[in-house]
Amino acid sequence: MISNNYFTDDEDLKLFFDEIIDWKEIIEESEGLEFFAHKKYLETNDSRYEMAPSNIEEAYELYKSSLESLGEFFGTEVSQASKAMDQNELKYNDGKVIFPQETIDIYEKFIQTGLMGYSISREAGGLEFPASLCAFFVMIMARADVSFCMTTTLLNLAQIVSRYGTKEQIEKYAAEAAQGQRLFAMALTEPDFGSDLNSIRTIATKQEDGSYRITGTKRFISQGCGLGEYPSLLLTLARTGKAGGGARGLSVFIVKSEDVVVAGIEKKMGIHASPTCEIVYDNTPAEILGEEGLGLTRYTAGMTNFMRLGSAAGGPGGSAGVYYECFKYANERIQFGKPIIEIPAVAELLDKIKREMNAMRLFVLETARVIDKYQHHQIRLEKEGLDDSRIRKDERVKFWSTIASTLTPLAKYYGSEEGHKCASIGVQIYGGAGYTEDYEVSRMFRDSRINTIYEGTSQIHVRIATGAILAGMSGDGNLRKYINSLQANLTSPSKYLEDQYTLLEESIQVLRSIKADEVKERLAENLIVQMVRYISSLLYERALGKIKTQVQLNNWKVECKNYVIDSAAIAKACNYRILNFA
Repeated sequence: MISNNYFTDDEDLKLFFDEIIDWKEIIEESEGLEFFAHKKYLETNDSRYEMAPSNIEEAYELYKSSLESLGEFFGTEVSQASKAMDQNELKYNDGKVIFPQETIDIYEKFIQTGLMGYSISREAGGLEFPASLCAFFVMIMARADVSFCMTTTLLNLAQIVSRYGTKEQIEKYAAEAAQGQRLFAMALTEPDFGSDLNSIRTIATKQEDGSYRITGTKRFISQGCGLGEYPSLLLTLARTGKAGGGARGLSVFIVKSEDVVVAGIEKKMGIHASPTCEIVYDNTPAEILGEEGLGLTRYTAGMTNFMRLGSAAGGPGGSAGVYYECFKYANERIQFGKPIIEIPAVAELLDKIKREMNAMRLFVLETARVIDKYQHHQIRLEKEGLDDSRIRKDERVKFWSTIASTLTPLAKYYGSEEGHKCASIGVQIYGGAGYTEDYEVSRMFRDSRINTIYEGTSQIHVRIATGAILAGMSGDGNLRKYINSLQANLTSPSKYLEDQYTLLEESIQVLRSIKADEVKERLAENLIVQMVRYISSLLYERALGKIKTQVQLNNWKVECKNYVIDSAAIAKACNYRILNFA
């Protein structure tokens, strides 16, 4: 793979950071107008808060320097180890998963950077960066290696413990993760129940001393075995209520990987360096996280939203890897007496990857902004001891959490599906060479495929988002208010953008009128495609007003126009299906 700084050498990604993102807004939301964490450092002299910024300029410089360091490490270290980590596959022997030395070495090097706990709270010794910056982190990490990106993203699930755990759990578990001494895994899926979490059978039994014991089996658990000598903590969804009791009978438990049996690992198409385990619980000791009965409705929702945003960011992250590898190859590969980049059909394939990559970036970073608009405020209210009912009534939480619950499944759908398409285009650019294991693009294609499946398949996200769109786009719906606010930022929207909106409104009305649920579900993906591409087109055209450098502005104008035309054509096709299949 190309070896350089994956932040500073990516001109478009730098443009996002320097000009497109409104960091003042993000910083004021995450740090608070009073910069609470810095005030705490002044009051307590607690070293965990030492890096907390005292003003907007300090926060901006901290964020930028962190991305520069991350880009250097992943661009020059992780990227160069990715092929070996992929080819020297994991081995399983007598309940133990054996990792390639390259994976262990790169993990230990990453610990030394101090960037491991990027989203874990400062209370637990992490960096507590806003979701907007975390999205940048994932995009850079996924470009270098999807498997290793998964490892570090899962570790940052410790934020759930630092948010909902007791002080003892925060100190014992989240703090260890922030230092890289423990990994985390999300143990939800069971052999007979994939996304149907309401039906899980794993049982947690409360003991006389107040502790719990768990019995059951979980499957497809990424990083459930830990990594080498570094163990994992499994955030395990188990039933504390009666069988068939639905969501209210489920709770989340913290379980040490040392206390479970790893029954085996999957042999997979891709992400070879990431262990996917079958975990057996046999009267296994466990600690409850938070309260009984809120496992699915509160804690699992927090885990899956975090992981889904990470999965969404992995789409443009992996696409950046594909684009830059293909750009280099197309300039070097000579056919018919010239580099293949000079062949118009090949040039169009490269341009398509680039504009789709930046559209995904726009959508992911907007989703992260929406999360930042309420989540830090919500966590502060929780830490103040306000009960859930009062927090839910808070106007900021109420509005922005509703928008986030719509954008998150849309972002996950779009980033994973379009990211895989970009990887497929990458293989095509390489031709026959791309179908061999001689070049990194074949691994990128294999690795991209899982993104449409884990953290909820694309079909699950279509189902979630469809209801949210149909409800949210009612006359006074919050989604309509949000989209109106985006539209208000454009003084002269293009004809292609306006055409998309007209088609989107018509599709919504037709789908609302369909009585048969089966027909509606079959057509729903067409609505999702229209919505994600319309919002992305809005964001693309809005971004043009923020770019100051003339050369970059000229390039973006061309890319934006082509993307919006593509999206208008796709919207017409989707609308045609809805009108004629309804």
